[in-house]
Amino acid sequence: MESATSLSGSFARRATMFILLCGLAPLNSAAVAAEDVWALLKKPGHAILMRHSNAPGSVPESNDMDFSNCSIQRNLDEAGRAQAGRLGEEFRKHGIGKVRVFSSQYCRALETARLMRLGPATPLPILNQVFLADISGMVVAGSKGREFLKTVPAKQMTMLISHVTNIQSIAGVQLESGEIAVVHLAPTGSVVVDGRIMVP
Repeated sequence: MESATSLSGSFARRATMFILLCGLAPLNSAAVAAEDVWALLKKPGHAILMRHSNAPGSVPESNDMDFSNCSIQRNLDEAGRAQAGRLGEEFRKHGIGKVRVFSSQYCRALETARLMRLGPATPLPILNQVFLADISGMVVAGSKGREFLKTVPAKQMTMLISHVTNIQSIAGVQLESGEIAVVHLAPTGSVVVDGRIMVP
């Protein structure tokens, strides 16, 4: 069995290769303070990508399973549920009480949305988990995600809750569980990450 360090290194190599293959825009080079990232959310033309909160364990999953059956999926643990609640509170502390939310159909993503209490979540199949070994699937997921972002009205604060690989595919950034990235679309159609927020 591979060690955690080996697996992490393998993921990083694949992710770097994927970014190079797809020509994704990198994270803005200037470090952005958390308060500046919150301020960006209130400016038109920005959207939020979020990785669902902490959901430990490993179970066989596929995109043709019964998404209404949470017992056959990985689910949020107590820490993940608390994490989602805290992030929702942070939005409200920063004067953001409602967001248009789209979510993967997986239970852990929908529960993350529900616990944040920022608005009802619309299930969006293009945000369903894509697997890292599926390079062609990663390319398709990234393309569909970026195309969807193009349809989001500039003045409408919108959040997409998905999985680490999907967000990697869309924006070329690897988020931790419960972490968000504030992004905008470049004129070329690529997604630029303007900043990240992680609530302890």
